[in-house]
This record gives sequence, C-alpha cells and structure tokens, in this order.
Amino acid sequence: MPDPPLTDGVVTLRPPDEKDLSAIERGILDPDVIRWFGRQNLQASEVLELNRTRWQDGSGATFAICEPNDDCAGHAWVNLSHDGRGSVGYWLLPQARGRGLATRSVRLLSRWALRDLGLARLQLLTEPANGPSQMVAERTGFHKEGVLRSYADIDDRRVDYVVFSLLPGDSNWR
Repeated sequence: MPDPPLTDGVVTLRPPDEKDLSAIERGILDPDVIRWFGRQNLQASEVLELNRTRWQDGSGATFAICEPNDDCAGHAWVNLSHDGRGSVGYWLLPQARGRGLATRSVRLLSRWALRDLGLARLQLLTEPANGPSQMVAERTGFHKEGVLRSYADIDDRRVDYVVFSLLPGDSNWR
C-alpha cells in the first residue's frame, strides 16, 4: 500500500473505507457503471470487504478516487496476476465525469503499478462504444493493441473489448 497516498495535488488515491459506502452504493447503482461493468450482486459494504480482501491476498489494489475535500468520486484499481501483469479499471460518479479525474487517477495508478509493484505489463480493456474510456487510455500513455472479439459476458450479453497496454519501457507514462 502506498504511503503516503498517491496524489497529484488534485486527485488523491487512497484505500476505500467506511466513509465511502454512500459513494460505492451510488456507483454500483449508476446506469453507466452497470452498462460497462454489469449489475453488482453485492451490497456496498460487501464490495468494500471484497476490495480489502484483494489487497490482503495480493490479487488486486482498489483505491478511492478523492477530490481535495476527501470525498470519494469513484474507484480505480489494478487487478494483479502472478506473472507480472495487471489490468486497470475505474468508474466515476456522474458529477465527477468529464473533469479529468479518471485520467489523473489512471496516470497515478499506472505509475505506482509499474514502478513500485514492478509489473511488466498493464492493460486496460474497454468496450468499443466507450469512447471516453478509450480517450483516458490514450491520454495516460496506453497503446491500442486491437479488439478482443466476444471476450466477456456482461449481464448475459457477449461484449468485445478494445485492449490497450502500457509497458515499463514506454516513454509516455512517466
């Protein structure tokens, strides 16, 4: 866990806690979050506990995306595999979208994952129709690799994913 928390002066990434439960609840019920990630069968408190478990077992690291007043505006995470790879994801509450918070968060998270965790590769997957997330990937230095056709099942629908990658040797993430 990074100490001090990851920040660029506008956004701070810190481990989620109980004061974020209202934001988590709003996030898992938000139609746009559901559209891209699917319906959540867990309550906000269960999502928080799942994120803590992933920190403890080393399978992932989820951060609350916080504005200067420490209000949670969403989550950003990296899911880890045992072969030096990670997969980045994020969601924002509606009032936080379109203000650069996702870009700032993914940039902070990616630097931490590549430098401090020593990952060999980060990937970011997004549906082809999710233009804003593709723009976040490009603005944070990820390279578009292609489309994984019928890659996942979200709420009983097969979806394609555009795959982006970021490697430690890429010069545009530092």
